[in-house]
Amino acid sequence: MAIALITILGSTSCKKGSDDPVVSLKTRKDRFTNTWTLTKYEKNGTTQDISGSTYTYIVFNSGTLTQTIEGSIFGFPTKSVKDGNWEFVNDDEDVKITISNNPTIYNIQRLASKELWLKTSSGSDTYTYYFEGL
Repeated sequence: MAIALITILGSTSCKKGSDDPVVSLKTRKDRFTNTWTLTKYEKNGTTQDISGSTYTYIVFNSGTLTQTIEGSIFGFPTKSVKDGNWEFVNDDEDVKITISNNPTIYNIQRLASKELWLKTSSGSDTYTYYFEGL
């Protein structure tokens, strides 16, 4: 009985990132499919100020997503909504997100049911995004 349980848990675990949960009953795709809200953003290891703005991604199992950015400019509320696509690449260790024909590849640092950490580099800068899921 214990061997069967270990076999089942081992076959359902989809750990890829070093900070992913050891055991998950959901596939990596099912964990990524969620509504994600940015809670923290770092540039070169230094936390950046995101107060006053809300960044949300609604990720669908079909490979599409909706990006919503809300905030204010000079005291006037702003809202930007864009549709895009996503797909896992590099043996599901990375995700390519394309919005407005602009693809960006992010390394998935952590993908749990309610936590998503994405990292990317541009030039000499490294960016890490921390999201909370529903």
